[in-house]
This record gives sequence, C-alpha cells and structure tokens, in this order.
Amino acid sequence: MVREEQKESADAVLAELARILGSPRFDASERNRRFLTYVVEEALAGRSERIKAYTIATEVFGRDSKFDPQLDSIVRIEAGRLRRALEHYYLTDGRTSGLRIDIPRGGYAPVFAVEAVALPQALAGSPRILVTAFEEEGDQSSFPTFTRGFTRSLIIALTRFTGLRVFGAETALRHPSDFDLGASRREVGADYLVTGQTSLQPDHFEVDVLLVEAATGRVVWAETFERQLKPSEIIALRNDVANRVARAFAPPYGAIRSDRARDAEGKAPELLGSYAAVLLFYAYWRTFDQAMIEAVRVGLEQAVATEPDYAEALACLSLVYSNAYRFGHVTGAPDPDPRDRAAALAARAVELAPSSSWARYALGLARWFSGSPAAALEALEAGRALNPNDTTILADLGQRYAMLARWDEAVPLLEESYAGNPAQPGSYRIGLFLYHFAHGRFAEALAEARRVNAPQVLYGHVAVAAAAAELGLDDEAADAVSAIRGLDPDYGVHIVDDLEGRHVAPELVPLIVAGLEKAGMPIAESSRSS
Repeated sequence: MVREEQKESADAVLAELARILGSPRFDASERNRRFLTYVVEEALAGRSERIKAYTIATEVFGRDSKFDPQLDSIVRIEAGRLRRALEHYYLTDGRTSGLRIDIPRGGYAPVFAVEAVALPQALAGSPRILVTAFEEEGDQSSFPTFTRGFTRSLIIALTRFTGLRVFGAETALRHPSDFDLGASRREVGADYLVTGQTSLQPDHFEVDVLLVEAATGRVVWAETFERQLKPSEIIALRNDVANRVARAFAPPYGAIRSDRARDAEGKAPELLGSYAAVLLFYAYWRTFDQAMIEAVRVGLEQAVATEPDYAEALACLSLVYSNAYRFGHVTGAPDPDPRDRAAALAARAVELAPSSSWARYALGLARWFSGSPAAALEALEAGRALNPNDTTILADLGQRYAMLARWDEAVPLLEESYAGNPAQPGSYRIGLFLYHFAHGRFAEALAEARRVNAPQVLYGHVAVAAAAAELGLDDEAADAVSAIRGLDPDYGVHIVDDLEGRHVAPELVPLIVAGLEKAGMPIAESSRSS
C-alpha cells in the first residue's frame, strides 16, 4: 500500500482512535492505550511539538518531574510495543480502514494517513515470494532433514495459491535466512522473504516464521508454532504447520492481501477505482452487512463495465447478486432475478480465469441458489482442488454439505476452515449449528449459533431461537424470534418453502420448525404439519 498523508478532520481521527481502542485485536496495555490517546489528542490540539519522552512519562506514565529520558528508557520501550500493537491491528481488524494512525520511529508524534491503493503499475503481476533457508536450533541429529523438509513443504503449500508466485526449493535453499534484503531484489526480484528458524527439543519442536517486505525489511507478519515431537507423526505435523503458515499469508484474507494492493487472479485492473471496488467487496463479505451491499454492487458494476476482463471483479459481483437473492436484500439492479445475473457473471469469470478458485466459488454459489445443488458442489469442489487452502471455499463447501446433512463431509471442512482462519465470517457456523442440533446437542448448537454474528441475516437468529428454546432459555429465544420477525414478519408462513428452496435436507426441516415453534414463533398450520 502507499499512503497519501494529508490533514484529516479531528472527527475522523477520533473515530479511528475509538475503533482502535474498541478492537479486540488491538493488543495493548492500558498504559499504552492512554499513551496513544494522549499523543493523538495533543496532535489534534496543535501541540505536536510537546509530544516528547518527558511529557509522556510525566503526564501519561506518572513519572515525577525528575524523570530523565537518558537514564530511563520506559517511553522508548513502550512506544515500540505500541507500534507493534498498531501494526497488528492494521493487519487484522483495521485492514479496511480508510484512515491510519501511525507513530513513526524517531519520535512520538502520530501521523494520520489516508490509505490509498498502490499505483496501477504496481498492480501488475502477483507478489513474488522467496522462502529462505531456515536457521536451525537444538539437536537435530535425529531428524537431520527436518528443516529442509519444512522449507519444501512450505513452498508447496504456498504454490497452491494462484495469487502468489513462489520461487522453487532450489532457489530458496541457496539463500540463508540472513540473506541480504537488497540482494534478494537484485538477484531474484523477490517482493517478500519468508524466514525464521526451527528448534527441536526432546519432546517438542518449534517453528518461528517471519514474513518480511524485501524492499524495506519491514516485518509484515510473525508467528511461532509449537507441536509435540512424535517421531511417527513428525512429517504430518511439519506439513500441518507449513499449511497453516501458507493460509496466514495468502489471498483472499491473508497478510499479503492486507499488505499489498494486488490482484489475486486473472487480469490485473488498470484503474484504481476498479481495485478499490474489489477491496470494498472483501470488507462487505466478512459481515454481509445489508447497509453495504448497494454501494458494493454499484462499485463492482462500474468496475466490470470499464474493465470487462477483470475476472476477480466479475466473480465478486456474482457473489453480491447471490447474496442479494439468498438474504432478500433489495438492490437497485434492473434484473428481476439476481440469480440470472450471478450465474452469467460467474460463468464469464471462469471463462477468463479458468484457474481461479474464486471464480469457481462464485459459480458454485450461483448454481446452488439457481436450484442445482449437484452442479454447485461440483464447482465448489473444483475451486477447492485449485486452492485447497482457501478457507472461504472450505467453509462454504462445508456449509453446503451440512445443509444436505452430509456430516462426514461437512464437519471436517468447517472445522479445518476455522482452524486455518478463526477470523473468517461467523455465518459459516450455521453448518456446525445444524450438525449439533440434528444430533440433539443443543448446548453445542447454541454456542455455534451465538457466534454467527450477522445481525442482518435471518438465519443466525433462527439458529439461536431454536437452540435456546430446546434448552429452556425462554428470554434468549424470545429475543431471537423478535429479531426474525423484524427482518421477515411473515417468516412463519413460508419457513418450509424457504428452507426447502435452500436445499436443507428433508429430515432437518421439521426439527428447525419445531424448535422455532417452541421458541414462540407463530408457525402456519401447513408448516407445522410438513
């Protein structure tokens, strides 16, 4: 990303500060929260020149007037922690924020920057990843090939993502983990380095992994993985860690997507607005916020009108129309049936980018809501084959299998998807709700239903109402029924038609209807007897 620094309104900055402080992903101490608040408020008041180590120590940290920053490094240390907390926030909850608050090194005064997508020439091509040879710690004589094997497994996992260009193992193993950053760009043209170390202990192993921007040396992402050292399972455990690292990096929600404005698959956009429309779509896709859908639709329609070969935008727009149908969201689209538009857009995306897993995903949903579940599963499985690590495809495929009560296929996919990406939309937990509810595990079903967190989507409330009622939680069930009726006052009249139209298995429909009736939902006689 490039940042266009400019003076922003105090209201916008304070709103962004509130979002940061309210985010569970902003991992900062109470002292550093006061630190951030103080420097932002001082800057907005025009007193940036007062933001020094001494004033922070005395006015925020409670040091007395004798504080000497030359002797006490507390402010410098805490500033480093605060910078890391801010960077983590903007890689997670803050990745779609239009305004960014930073504290540049060398001082403590904040900078307020408008996030802008990189220049069009920077959008051409996919990011180039060099996995360097990892350092080794501990006694690895019992498993002398562990580290080289991990490097190769990580390269294989990353190459499954069509939005990345990954150098082969021969190139990777030729470069040590302390490989010069400038040389990485001159010699192999890498955009990012993956580096780190492995450590083998008698009873466990650890892998430390860092994703580093080659041009600047900036650490984009870092994590430590620890597993029990079981000789009979060491290869499988090593490969599991490699796959988890790859998921954390890769499109559509990974660290590289957050760090760079790049097209994942198909033709890269030539216009800034086209890519911005796709970024807005991904922000919408995490919550399915009804208030966003029309702005997302209009932006994507403009993108595909000006760049008709932009496959990713076509796939995203198809998904918008599929959502408009399945959630009953009103749009300004001229097409009387959004399913027709969804199917046409997805088919064109597949034609333009046949290796795009996201295009196949869009085609799968379009087919599902057009009444062809078998063809939908075929398209979704094709997307999964193209990119086995895409947690969105894993989750949605698992969701479809769950609706068909094909539990042996559904549950592993859903569990794997959330293990790989715990922050993905909670709406996919409906599949796990159905699994537990169908087997009479109502407490587990309610726990999954509560985690859906999509207030504008009716089905999360349906799940809560049915499970809470079975557990005798009358107040929670009544609140959920009220939310259902607020979204669709007549849902009790057409619930069976709705569930059957969504291909919910025949044995599941009466269970859900009975649960809603127990929750106090008015159900039409025809629905009760179905």
